[in-house]
Amino acid sequence: MPLLQVWLAAITLLALLLPLQQGARRLGLPKLPVGLAAAVLLAWALVESLPQGLPPHPYRPWILITDKLLVSYLGIRLLLWLTVELPAALGWRKPPPQILVQLLMLGGSGLATVIVLRELARFDVVGLVTTSAVLTAVLGLAAQEPLKDLFAGLELQLDDIFKVGDFIQVGEQHQGVVVSVNWRDTCLRDVKGALVVVPNTMVTEAVVENFCRYGSMGNRFSIGLDYALPPAQAHTLVLDVLNRHPDVLSLPPPAVRVESFGESAITYEILVFQMPGNSADLLNLRSELLGQIWYSLERNGQSVPYPVRELRPKRTPKDSNHPTRLATGERIALLGRNPLFGALNDDELASLAQQADCLRFSPAEAVVQEGAPGHSLYQLVSGRVEVRKRQASGAMVPVAQLSPGDIFGEMSLLTDSPRSASVVAIDECVMLKVAQQHVAPLLQKNPALLDELARLVTARRNQLEDLHSETVIAQENQLLKRMKQIFATRIW
Repeated sequence: MPLLQVWLAAITLLALLLPLQQGARRLGLPKLPVGLAAAVLLAWALVESLPQGLPPHPYRPWILITDKLLVSYLGIRLLLWLTVELPAALGWRKPPPQILVQLLMLGGSGLATVIVLRELARFDVVGLVTTSAVLTAVLGLAAQEPLKDLFAGLELQLDDIFKVGDFIQVGEQHQGVVVSVNWRDTCLRDVKGALVVVPNTMVTEAVVENFCRYGSMGNRFSIGLDYALPPAQAHTLVLDVLNRHPDVLSLPPPAVRVESFGESAITYEILVFQMPGNSADLLNLRSELLGQIWYSLERNGQSVPYPVRELRPKRTPKDSNHPTRLATGERIALLGRNPLFGALNDDELASLAQQADCLRFSPAEAVVQEGAPGHSLYQLVSGRVEVRKRQASGAMVPVAQLSPGDIFGEMSLLTDSPRSASVVAIDECVMLKVAQQHVAPLLQKNPALLDELARLVTARRNQLEDLHSETVIAQENQLLKRMKQIFATRIW
């Protein structure tokens, strides 16, 4: 074949390989052996381009042997692609372990090499190895450890203990997400982002924990709480924090158990479940829960205890944002800016300010949850919160952000209705909490406040929803009736 035609044919076929690979990728088919096919085409073009007499005769057979070997390897690889990988990609059978494909390719290539060398070069590789005791011993000793890793890797993939993407722990030392499992090693990506290469024999000899096997990942840790906090109350307080965190699964349910009685604290074991992920996800959730437990303890007048052996406990000075630093005058000023309490006189505002709770919440902590019962409203002193609504699909969608001075939860305070949305802290937030028992004494002294509160709440709703006057009057009457029912037992 003329030289020009040879290279034109080779270049044309090489140009077709890339579209074939892209088409297979778009169809979701296994990767084609494009690199091997390109090597075969180039070798064929070079062999056909060699002039007569070059290279010298002793070397020319080896060039032909190389060409035949490449063609044989390509044929074996294509056969495996058609008979093993393609049916699995089409869903006709279970995907085979990658190491099995590698072994079949290795075995087929070895057999093809032996046959080509014996037929074209008159060189018997098998006979050479079997008749040389020294060579056999050297090969046996050299292959001992690789063969152990090979069979261990085959065992791991055939047993389906874990797969690429699973978060596992190998023994007590190695933990990470599985990146790959080859014939010799299992590769993990740890929490630092480093690649950890573990020999397959070490994996099969150690205890392996697969955190992703059953669709949820357990997160287990402990916390010490004060002896002054009864275990039943501690259990309720911690469990409430766990149930309010959006990343904690409800099934399996979270658990709080008394673990032991320490020197200065009762130790509680906490077990929560989250979606499968990696070690960073475990640490992040644990950190958020411990932080939110601390804030919940503070709001309930509790704290994490100091060791008993400390002779003179050293208390940390309260920071500038501590709720108890909010003076009564500041509380009165904040409540006075609340339109719901605009009808209160100075004495009534002072009474309400003294009774209102000033609380602090952690970033990402749910202040109220949609659908939960509520008997109080909140006014932001500092920080920001996000209002979220649950869609029909179950997803939580942000609908608004509130800033210092804004209020939420007034409908639950006045009507005992469930929370209409969830409110989650964006920053560390300080809030005034006004409950029904704080408002009831004011209404007892001044029942006309009921009419004023009903009018203000209805006006606020009218401003948000642009209702007609007839609808506003009807809603105001309905709201007033409901408020009288709720506060009747406390006023009259």
